Amino acid sequence: MEGSCPPGWTPRNAGTLRRLRSLPSLGILLLFLVLAYPSDGAAGSGNVLFLPSGLLYPPAIADPQRIGFGVQWLSYTDAAIPDAGNSRVALKAGGQFGILRAGPSGDGGRAWQVDLLGGFNAQFDADHSLDNIGWDGRYGLVVTNGQPRMPSFKLGVLHDSSHVGDEYMERTGRTRIGYTRHELVAGVSVPLSGRWRTYAEGGWGYQLGNSELMKPGRGQAGLEYESCRSPQERCTGWYGAADLSAMEERDWRLDLAVQLGLVARSGERTWRIGVEWYRGRPSIGEFFQYTESYFSLGIWLDL
Repeated sequence: MEGSCPPGWTPRNAGTLRRLRSLPSLGILLLFLVLAYPSDGAAGSGNVLFLPSGLLYPPAIADPQRIGFGVQWLSYTDAAIPDAGNSRVALKAGGQFGILRAGPSGDGGRAWQVDLLGGFNAQFDADHSLDNIGWDGRYGLVVTNGQPRMPSFKLGVLHDSSHVGDEYMERTGRTRIGYTRHELVAGVSVPLSGRWRTYAEGGWGYQLGNSELMKPGRGQAGLEYESCRSPQERCTGWYGAADLSAMEERDWRLDLAVQLGLVARSGERTWRIGVEWYRGRPSIGEFFQYTESYFSLGIWLDL
């Protein structure tokens, strides 16, 4: 089935629109849970902070689907998207930001936080005048719970809407298969020491734009090392990260990303420059049925 996609397929949007209307209500419910269920020590201190700095649950460094700012030069050793070149540019813009935090700060105990995330990932074909191959728009709302040097948890709702680039569509005649995914997600992050951490995450697509091709299950896990892990630490050092993921709609084939490089941190802002090897599904959901491999050089910024 890999590589097949019915041309001219158009999704029915009625069910999707009904569920999109329910997202604000779900967000209000999640916010109520944060306020109504304080962490240990929060009930006594009553600490509530709007627009907090930093995150309680760190994003996965090597996750190809990660929302953030970055640019990569991709050199493909196995390019599977039809009529796409071996040299491409990947561009990311967006981020994850705290809206509200309830609970003690610092090492005083566990806190709860509501985060909003949103952005887009796009690929451009350097072998065809930088034509846009496609792009994904992603946003979500998550509730996280964490404490320094202790396991942290997240629960939330994510949305992914994928699109075929206009120039690629005009050149190849490829039309959308309607890749849109609304997902419930849960995850746990465990620090193994001051410089190592591991994480595991599961997702369930409760609304799929193309029920004939897409399936709900998703799993992800990874391992990371940073020589300067603390957000308060101003330093420059080395990092390494590996991310392993699988999706039911790809018959649970494993997708692997490995990243090595230099990290520079100042307060809550983190710069990374590194090299990456990846084999798995393209970062553009419209082409999820293909499997590609590349080496890349990239620079990323976490705000």
